[in-house]
Amino acid sequence: MNKEYYINKGFELYGIMVKSDKYKQGIDIMYPSNPMKSDNQPAVYILANDRGELLKIGETQNLTQRFHKGYRCISNTTNNRIRQHVKDVENIWVYVLPLPIETKKVLGYKCETSFAKGLEYNLLTEYKDSMEKVPPLNVFIK
Repeated sequence: MNKEYYINKGFELYGIMVKSDKYKQGIDIMYPSNPMKSDNQPAVYILANDRGELLKIGETQNLTQRFHKGYRCISNTTNNRIRQHVKDVENIWVYVLPLPIETKKVLGYKCETSFAKGLEYNLLTEYKDSMEKVPPLNVFIK
């Protein structure tokens, strides 16, 4: 399973993570000339190398925060692992499948959610069943 498999499912190029001295954490994200509108957009994403090999399947409730701030600036185990890969090994291409925000009244309260976690779980399970392992930058299936 490579990036083409996911592109055929509707994933689109969001940007490329590259090594950079511009930020303290050492990476930046280059966006296409026609960037996807992503403010407050939940999504499932894949990270791939320039050969199209899948490196990670992930999800986010806010695409802009995940990539513009999270991977670029915030320090935690996952972000650090991804940044180290970009700095030491190769650029990473980011492909996303934006998801709608579902709104429903529950007990009279307005509740919003998306299917990002569920879709990420199913895509990871499918990958693991097919490849007998998770992508190298994923740690495990939640």
